[in-house]
Amino acid sequence: MEIAEVYDKFFFDCTSKYAVLYGGAGSGKSYTAAQKIVYRMCSEDGHKFLIIRKVAATLRHSVFALFKNIIDKEELSELFKINESNLEITYLPNGNKAIFKGLDDPEKIKSIDGITSMWIEEATELTEVETPHGKKSDFDQLDLRLRGKSKHYKQIIITFNPVSANHWIKQKFFDNAPEDCYTLKTTYLDNPFIDDEYRQTMERLRSQNEEYYKIYALGEWGSLEGIIYKEYETVERLPEYFEDEFVGLDFGYNHPFAIVHVRIDGKNLYVDELIYERDKSNNEIIEKIEKEYPFVKNIQIYADSARPDLISDWRDSGFIIDKANKSVFDGINTVKSFKLHVTRNSHNIKKEFGLYAWKTDKSGKTLDEPVKLNDDAMDAMRYALTPYIEKHFRMPKKMSFKIGL
Repeated sequence: MEIAEVYDKFFFDCTSKYAVLYGGAGSGKSYTAAQKIVYRMCSEDGHKFLIIRKVAATLRHSVFALFKNIIDKEELSELFKINESNLEITYLPNGNKAIFKGLDDPEKIKSIDGITSMWIEEATELTEVETPHGKKSDFDQLDLRLRGKSKHYKQIIITFNPVSANHWIKQKFFDNAPEDCYTLKTTYLDNPFIDDEYRQTMERLRSQNEEYYKIYALGEWGSLEGIIYKEYETVERLPEYFEDEFVGLDFGYNHPFAIVHVRIDGKNLYVDELIYERDKSNNEIIEKIEKEYPFVKNIQIYADSARPDLISDWRDSGFIIDKANKSVFDGINTVKSFKLHVTRNSHNIKKEFGLYAWKTDKSGKTLDEPVKLNDDAMDAMRYALTPYIEKHFRMPKKMSFKIGL
């Protein structure tokens, strides 16, 4: 395996119970964590690895896909059995397993015995609550699962990008770090495998919002100022009764292909994430929508007007689709005119909410334009509101006068 030099100690020597990999986006920490688990599955026996994210629905197209990519790249496919329905991967020569679970189904996690190590991806998604008996966190429940004997070292790998300096992870692993804890901070500057385009994208953040660059690119603890959608309420599902509903579509491939379903009831806007996937063609997404969300064919879709050819593909497949109003500032103001509600499983929308911020100039003054990054679901959400944008921000028509003598 090709391992970035900065991860050599973690990969080959780190046997600490807690291995904390944190820092900026694009640093390769998640990829290396997956590499290490695949390596241990092949080189040690008697293992059952538990791979965790907060929401189960986010596993298939993130960490599960990452494992499959590594297995394929290392030409190990014949040695692994990949169970797509149960999200399990088995190394056939010794029976080692990697089991992928979301914390939104805690009973299923409790039923898993014999866990020997685990990886918690996007650990900042895990929550901590105050109880009459003190603070209780998702992490504490997972930590208790790593018990019993094993002839190999037990390890919990924790990967994340830092957020607020008040987050429980900082307090637990930095302010009051356990004795048996290894920490490593990395950024895109440490990753020799990223492409030039991604590197340039990170560099451009400096000119858009210096604080954003420090937190997102350099992985520094802080509190991002200028967040656009600060307040929203989490709901279980979209309301059954509503006045209007639309779907917004932002095309992608290297960037996520984002599809958002909205319902409107009075001054309440309800938002649900349908699709948020990379490396999928337009036709693959159409097939997925037809299979998993067939009701979308009865709803008006508004899509990125920059790709009329892709819009035609959707129309030819029987969808009701038109070009979206792409006015960013007017669209943001339209969204902000509603009380915002987001479904619990709309993980990527919530993640973008936490990073969607206004640009700043060199003096730190806020500008009326958002940072152009982490905005795929935000664009799709705005597109869905095209009729409301045009209703509230329609420009007056030019008037002509015929002057007679």
